[in-house]
Amino acid sequence: MAPKDAEMPSYETLRDDIQTIAKHLSSLRGDIDKVTASVKRTGAHQAEHARDAASDMLTSVEKAVQRDPVTAVGIALGVGLLLGIILRR
Repeated sequence: MAPKDAEMPSYETLRDDIQTIAKHLSSLRGDIDKVTASVKRTGAHQAEHARDAASDMLTSVEKAVQRDPVTAVGIALGVGLLLGIILRR
């Protein structure tokens, strides 16, 4: 049995509801864009920080090798030997 006209929502009410939903979606889209930009800035900052830390560490290793090259070669041989044993198994 089909619903009576009095029970069916009016087209104006549906149109208003659709417009309200469209406004909410537009607002949500703007909020998502802001969050995306914030995450992008944070990620770029963290990547720059990681690059700086890696550069500092590399400089520190280079200085240590220049101060005591024999020890550096011994450490490299030891690490290579351990990796060889581990990878061989």
